[in-house]
Amino acid sequence: MATTSGPRRFLITGGNGFIGSYVAKALFEQGHYVRIADIKRTSYFNERISNEVLVGNLCDLSFCESAAQSMDTIMHFAATMGGMGAIHEANDFVIYKDNSTMTFNLVHAAVHRGVQRFFYASSACVYPTSLQHHGTNPISLREHDVWASAAPNPQGLYGLEKLNSELLLMQFVEKMQIRIARFHNIFGPYGAWVGGHEKAPAAQLRKALAAHMDPDTQGEIEIWGNGKQQRSFLYIDNCVEAILLLLKSDCNEPINIGSDCSVTIDYLTEIAVQSAGMNVGEFRFKYMDDSRPVGVHARNSNNEFIAKTLGWTPKISLEAGMMKTADWIRREMKKMLDGNNETARTELLGSFKTSKVIYLNRPIITFAILLPITSRGLEGPEKCLENLRAFAKSLARTTWRDTRELGLVHFQVKIYLGIDANDEFLLRRAGNSEMLNIQLLLSEEGITDVSTEICDVPRGHVCAIWRQCAHRAWKEKADYFVLMGDDVVLLDEGWMRDIHEQFTVISQHEHVPQGMGCVAFTDVTFPGMPTFPVIHRIHMDAFGGQVIPKVFINQDGDPFLFQLYRKWGCSRMIPSRLSNGIGGSLPARYIQQHTDGWTFGPLADAASALEKSLATSFPTATRKMTLDVVIPSYRVLLPFLDAILALKESPTCETMFIIIIDNPHSSKIIELEAKYAHRPDIRIRVNESNLGASASRNRGMKESAADWILFLDDDVTPQDDILVEAEKAIRSNPRAAGFIGNTFFPVASTIFTNAVHLAGVTHFWDIAAKMPQNESDMPWGVTANLIARRVQDGVEFDLQFPKTGGGEDIDFCRKKRDFSVAHGGKGFCPAPRVVATHPWWSNGQRSYWRFYMWSKGDGGLIKLYPNFTYLDHTPNSAELFLISTALTILGVFTYLFTRSSVVFLVSMGLAIATVIANIAHDMYRHLWRDMNRTKALRSSLRGIGWAVAVAESALIRMASEGGRLIGLFERGEIMLIGHRFDWFTGRAGNGPMNEEIMNGQQRMALVALIFGVLCFKFCC
Repeated sequence: MATTSGPRRFLITGGNGFIGSYVAKALFEQGHYVRIADIKRTSYFNERISNEVLVGNLCDLSFCESAAQSMDTIMHFAATMGGMGAIHEANDFVIYKDNSTMTFNLVHAAVHRGVQRFFYASSACVYPTSLQHHGTNPISLREHDVWASAAPNPQGLYGLEKLNSELLLMQFVEKMQIRIARFHNIFGPYGAWVGGHEKAPAAQLRKALAAHMDPDTQGEIEIWGNGKQQRSFLYIDNCVEAILLLLKSDCNEPINIGSDCSVTIDYLTEIAVQSAGMNVGEFRFKYMDDSRPVGVHARNSNNEFIAKTLGWTPKISLEAGMMKTADWIRREMKKMLDGNNETARTELLGSFKTSKVIYLNRPIITFAILLPITSRGLEGPEKCLENLRAFAKSLARTTWRDTRELGLVHFQVKIYLGIDANDEFLLRRAGNSEMLNIQLLLSEEGITDVSTEICDVPRGHVCAIWRQCAHRAWKEKADYFVLMGDDVVLLDEGWMRDIHEQFTVISQHEHVPQGMGCVAFTDVTFPGMPTFPVIHRIHMDAFGGQVIPKVFINQDGDPFLFQLYRKWGCSRMIPSRLSNGIGGSLPARYIQQHTDGWTFGPLADAASALEKSLATSFPTATRKMTLDVVIPSYRVLLPFLDAILALKESPTCETMFIIIIDNPHSSKIIELEAKYAHRPDIRIRVNESNLGASASRNRGMKESAADWILFLDDDVTPQDDILVEAEKAIRSNPRAAGFIGNTFFPVASTIFTNAVHLAGVTHFWDIAAKMPQNESDMPWGVTANLIARRVQDGVEFDLQFPKTGGGEDIDFCRKKRDFSVAHGGKGFCPAPRVVATHPWWSNGQRSYWRFYMWSKGDGGLIKLYPNFTYLDHTPNSAELFLISTALTILGVFTYLFTRSSVVFLVSMGLAIATVIANIAHDMYRHLWRDMNRTKALRSSLRGIGWAVAVAESALIRMASEGGRLIGLFERGEIMLIGHRFDWFTGRAGNGPMNEEIMNGQQRMALVALIFGVLCFKFCC
């Protein structure tokens, strides 16, 4: 025997194809190591059939070298092939070139890698056609009949290539074991059955089954030729058995693997009719005696040599194999038919009743490079030629392989130069030539397919040049449109095939037409930003040949395209890199003119136009929700940001994370950018100075082009499903102005953290859990976890509020709400399942400053929203302290002139009474009157500690009231002293206001009582 015992390592080319997948499965189940190399990613089998799969082109020698590494046996099934619909004269050259290249590369790799054994899938087409013409006694083809004629005369270039490959392999019989199998019409489940590559058994079964499924049509079955052609057909299980026997044998000569029982095509069709469950007499045959290829007249395998050498004969008959194959094809047809309406079903069944002639001429995919070029803005006009030469060199280097490689597609590049009409330097002729200097330069670098567009546009209007070049390329039937600049250098080979493949992946994953989308390079000078997009002609068709709207001048055109297709989940950034010498994140050579508001009207109009185009051409394409996450960050807390940036959205939502760094001197910026700047779904921007949270959020909103924005603080830990829950909330109330999530704090375990809760300063952080779930007009929510609709309402965070926050969130929510309601929408809705956790500030260390500053800011709401304010005639603690301070000052002067300390003592007594009364009243409220409210607090504190926390909560509340009063003074709003803001903005009725007024009256009564007691004591 030729093989040793134990597992072997097999490389099976075409292992996801028909015969190759069966052999791979058999060897894998026997315990051998199986590596599949195929241009397809998967086989028909649902179960695993190999240890690994390499996807690539065997016409690429380097791929073959990689695939053959560490393998001891190569089984070469891969080929460009098919039935008579594909193997005909018109396809000869394509078939010969592809198949010979694949085999040569594999033999080269096998010898180089020291492969021990090479199995080659040859064909009965190697036999002389002279032996297979008309005759009363068809010849049974023996292996040595290849040389029966004076010279070999195989069937077409397909057969010639197979024979030449046999001869090539026999040259290496001393270096490795050679096994050659000449297959005779193998058929069975998982083989091609539609599309033109199928062989006669599958074709006739499909036609018979279609007739059976559509009984109302005329009862006829199509046959190519006169039906008298004779063939032998072998069922796949028989074939696999013979292959495995051949592998184990010492036979190094070519050997037939086929059936030696030939039948006419007429008889084969009768078997197909019976396998479909019908009677032969119910149908008549429709012979297609036109120019369709029919092949040789008679072919039959002589199995004497294989029977003698391997002891093999077929076990499964033609009829039994046809029945099994019919069952499988029937299921496949039903899969394709299910879900279609009656008209589509009838059309599909009609297509099943006929076979196609296919032509394998490779499609030529044209990449149009749209290249505006100018000699202005540089240290000298000659510099632009240096830049262009560098670009041309990089273009030639990175496209050489793609434009010359064999395979399924062929790529070509064409440059469309856009030159200003008054750029005399670039419009100079090269000597006496008709070519321009720049065209001659490109031809010197091997770039000859160049068209020049003279563009009469204002200086710096790059987008207009793009539009003009793109329109011409569209008219000239280009496939892809690459928006480039003249200072670009392409860095990575293979970007054309990578882009083409990415569009295919987009089509498959997002269920959109092939070509829909936007694919951008990785710009090493501006990581994560889609600065040089590529779009397909399907985009140009949808917009009448206009690549980007006319509102764009020289900025924002590339992100516009990326954001447009992001709405369908069809925007991608590929690893192929380029560098941009000028522009991008660096200064440009012209005055940059951004298009204000392009993320609203122009983007919305384009999306509507694209949606309308898809509704008629590809109605299954589904638009996604876009939800951006905006995170202002001063401290750049990487552990928190890591958790946020790891969040995942649902398949029906597209999310981008926008981080605005508000501390340009942070040492963590470099680390953050190193980890995340390359991701196209993350945008990191750094403010030039500390502008504050509101200004940073405003910048984040301007960076966004999404439908909705989720604001998160940089120190929250969102729940893993926050994006999914946000999407659910939005889809349940699509007309809302926004949504208020729940932001919880960790369990309060210290006196101070419990006091913070009891003081009420965190009451609105989890307001979504406290308001009715059917509420459609929430008062407001904190920006630690807030969702807002992104519309052109002019609403931003007002910078009059403090940088550290306080009131800006309420103001933002109210303005957003008012705009939405005025335009037929709703207010803010609760989203209680949109959850984040906020840590205790400074790890719970005691500090009242934050709450004091918040109140300084939110006091400004009293003037802004007089409809939500009310007058409280009883002074609060801060106002009483103000009176006490005034009395103290008066007491000082009184003492200086009268030596009387009465006024001073009165002021001190009032201050002391205020503190005691506020603490006492809060203890009364929390420990007795409203004790049921405190049960909902997340606290682990009990006993005396709880009582102390209640007392401290009064101090925090008083600090907040003090900040609010100071803010009024600083803003010159003294006349608003005594006015209070209704934090519930009327949504809870008069209850909160009445309770606050009552609390104020009770505290004032306590102050008066305690003050009286103190005065009595002092007087006595």
